[in-house]
Amino acid sequence: MKKILIGGAILVIIVVAVLVFILGNINGIVKKGVETGGPMVLKVPVTLNKADISVFSGSGRLTGLTIDNPPGFQTPYAFQLGTVQMDIDTGSITSDKIHVRNILIDAPSIIFEGSFDKSNLSQLQANAAAFSGAGKTPSSSQAEQQTSESAGKKIQIDQLT
Repeated sequence: MKKILIGGAILVIIVVAVLVFILGNINGIVKKGVETGGPMVLKVPVTLNKADISVFSGSGRLTGLTIDNPPGFQTPYAFQLGTVQMDIDTGSITSDKIHVRNILIDAPSIIFEGSFDKSNLSQLQANAAAFSGAGKTPSSSQAEQQTSESAGKKIQIDQLT
């Protein structure tokens, strides 16, 4: 019985240590995720100057997001964002409707380069679609699963600035 209690205590300590590590490094984890996942999806460099996330208050801010242009386009970037700030009701995260109190988007800059047939933005969209498999025809079981998943969570946004 003593061995079970000691094993349980060690497991609790490990779980708490992992949570403390993640929460203590959440800003770096988000920054690294954006700068690693963005290029995988869009096939262009993506940089983020700073992430400031507060898990307990439900607020977060991303500063200095830049999405470069695909190869062959002349302008230095397709999309830049000074700041995006969000405030979420943390109590709603586990409910059927996520309550976003406020979203503030400051200093967005989008550069459209090309024609309506082929542009930097359409190329980024095609890269993202290719990554997600959006161009593939789903089987009937996949279509049923997508339909049941789409009936999931709803989002309420009080203010978008």
